[in-house]
Amino acid sequence: MLEAAAIPIPLPEELIGEILLRLPVRSLLQFKCVCKSWKILISGSHFIKSHVRISTSDPTITNQQLVFSFRKQPWEIVSYPLKPLFQDPSNPVKPGTFTYSEESFHRIIGSCNGLLCLLDTFPPRCCVVLCNPSLRFISKNSSEPISKDWFMMNYGFGYDQVNDKYKVLLVVRCKKPDYQILTKIYTFGQDDYWKTIPNYPYDDPLLIGKFVSGTLNWIVSHENTIISFDIQKETYMKMLLPQNDSDNNVCKFQELSVLSDCLCVSEYFDSQHFHLVLWMMKEYGVVESFTKFMVIPYDKFIRNQPCSIKLFFISENGILMVIMDSQLILYNSNTAVALDPLITMKLGRDHHIYCESLVSLPCYR
Repeated sequence: MLEAAAIPIPLPEELIGEILLRLPVRSLLQFKCVCKSWKILISGSHFIKSHVRISTSDPTITNQQLVFSFRKQPWEIVSYPLKPLFQDPSNPVKPGTFTYSEESFHRIIGSCNGLLCLLDTFPPRCCVVLCNPSLRFISKNSSEPISKDWFMMNYGFGYDQVNDKYKVLLVVRCKKPDYQILTKIYTFGQDDYWKTIPNYPYDDPLLIGKFVSGTLNWIVSHENTIISFDIQKETYMKMLLPQNDSDNNVCKFQELSVLSDCLCVSEYFDSQHFHLVLWMMKEYGVVESFTKFMVIPYDKFIRNQPCSIKLFFISENGILMVIMDSQLILYNSNTAVALDPLITMKLGRDHHIYCESLVSLPCYR
């Protein structure tokens, strides 16, 4: 007796959507071709924003990548997926590359929701573009914000969640005798112009601002403050740095980073034994929420005193990703030991954590 053929039971649309939300961008681009309804679903703004939210909070870091660039032609953005780096640091997977043909070099000044902001560093142009390496495209150049009479001091890229806008900030200074300082704001997707804010609370170069909780942040060590710029309100404020509780050690320098969506301050101490103290602001804007997160002796990384050290990422199980003198290192904060062997790969400049996404804007070419 012949058995009856199994009749497939269609999945509810809600369940299909929940499954698709947890797939990588490469798969979603392919599944847009399955049927019209899937194409409409995957292309919708609600789906794209939900996918970003799930991807960035996923503890498996499946969609997270370390990106950087090389200052050579053709200009390339290189990306390494984070998950294999943490699983097998001695054998990183082959990197992905995104090449763009421009006459001048662009620095990566920020990463947000799967978009990288690139800044033309050759004055007087200083225009900006957006790119999404996952979707393999790049935006048109912005207009030029300054003339040859101005030079750039600081810059940053962030997201205005209230108005769903991506913005770039440039702090520029006039070369003429008045040395006027202005803040220039560019909003992607709107008219091609730069808004000018005629004030800035500090007059020394601070370079790239760290984006967290809708703000860009710079550190001013000798004033013991953090300068914060609210992306949505387009206003500045100042916050105090955490108070050093060590009387015998001299803080050599300080640096900002963002770990686990929290603003962090790294203090590098020059004493008999070089070490790093990491403070984490548990609640953004509340100075009292600064907590001493960890203390790391330099000899846990390298025997000699390093020239530079930057903290980039911390995994859910406490593994810290550090770039020290162009060397990528993983440090286990639970055991206070750097993982051995050290990761060997050719690193460029402008390192950022990038999350693959479907985010795009209508101004792309």
